[in-house]
Amino acid sequence: MRKELVRTGPAPMNLPFSPGIKFGDLIFVSGQGPIDQNGKVVPGDIKSQTKTTLENFRRVLVAAQSGFEYVLQTTVYLSDLNDYAEMNETYSTFFPDPKPARATVRADLLFGMKVEIQGIAYLPR
Repeated sequence: MRKELVRTGPAPMNLPFSPGIKFGDLIFVSGQGPIDQNGKVVPGDIKSQTKTTLENFRRVLVAAQSGFEYVLQTTVYLSDLNDYAEMNETYSTFFPDPKPARATVRADLLFGMKVEIQGIAYLPR
């Protein structure tokens, strides 16, 4: 087996990472944030930033021929843990039951982002 790049366009701000990597039956999705197509952080509250972040996450899944129903695990990084409940409201609308295994941690995020989400998904054949 060898790893394969999942292409979704250039990395924001030309940072040196892959949006996703396929390896066997899995896709590893890099931390996605509320970044628009121009590489800029989308301003707004935690709900709107979570929505944009998960739309970016979906873009990687679709490029790899997977979807939210196949996400096994996520890690959510929040700049402010007081945003946890509102992030959950938006997050829950993206994932069908059973929800992925998840950890949520506070982090000093880059570029003024309020949320970043990474994860692992299955690639259906």
